[in-house]
Amino acid sequence: MPSRPLVAVSVFFCSAGAIPAFSDAGTASGQPSETRPQIAPEPQAPGVTGTDPEPAARTMLLADDTVEPTVTVRWHRDGRLVERSGTRAYAAPLGGDPLDDSNIRVYLALGGTRLDLGAGHPNGAILRVGLTKVDSRRAFFAGIDPGSEVEIEVRGAVFNQPVKPDPTKAMMHLKYAQGDIEACSLPLSASNQFLLADPRDTLGGFLRPGVDASPGALDAATGRGRAEARTEDDGSITYRVVLPYGLLRHLQDPWASELPGTFFEPVHLHAEVEILPVWAEPLQIEHPAFDTLMQE
Repeated sequence: MPSRPLVAVSVFFCSAGAIPAFSDAGTASGQPSETRPQIAPEPQAPGVTGTDPEPAARTMLLADDTVEPTVTVRWHRDGRLVERSGTRAYAAPLGGDPLDDSNIRVYLALGGTRLDLGAGHPNGAILRVGLTKVDSRRAFFAGIDPGSEVEIEVRGAVFNQPVKPDPTKAMMHLKYAQGDIEACSLPLSASNQFLLADPRDTLGGFLRPGVDASPGALDAATGRGRAEARTEDDGSITYRVVLPYGLLRHLQDPWASELPGTFFEPVHLHAEVEILPVWAEPLQIEHPAFDTLMQE
């Protein structure tokens, strides 16, 4: 078998009745850095045997960069589906390339927040897709219908061995512009917010539920988003996040409306999920009690 190259693993100020005012802050200094699906028996990955190797023969989990996954973003405008799609090579998690004629730039990368904070599996990898506004003064999803959802999908990610995604480790990072944070009299530390699939997940106590994090926001309960990840018949990975648009509203935004155009959107967001070799067991993580976290 020939060898393949592989790679390692519209916004408003906060006061009620304010005139719509978009903010360029946050981009001037560069790019800001149904029940949970069950994991089906893993099919054989392309060009890789499906048997579990002996421990001594197990290799590092790598992504195959000769195969460019497809990234698709969907939302509804005037009751009609809007879909923007394109293939992406793995790259640094910065900015990305424009997605058709939308106000969205997209990148695809390995690594993410869970890995950065030391809460990832030592044998796993993080599949990450990022969206950044082309123009921070414009809406992320043009004309999106009130009460509707945004869908972000990665399809066709291939690895060097049979793998299984862990949807319970799915999460999203939302990055807000400095000018919008200051307009709401919030500290700059409030620029980052996190949505997680597991209702107990705080990335080992780093996140504060209700302050900068919404554990369970992607657990498919009523009114929440959902994260789906599966291994396809050809061994590739599909990862999809479906998000009610209102979840893009900052937790501490004093202007309580979730209607499009009535709250400041993030200028950047990324969705990530953990990928494991089929032989790796998920980590058993101790979750600090939420009341203890809130007292810190």
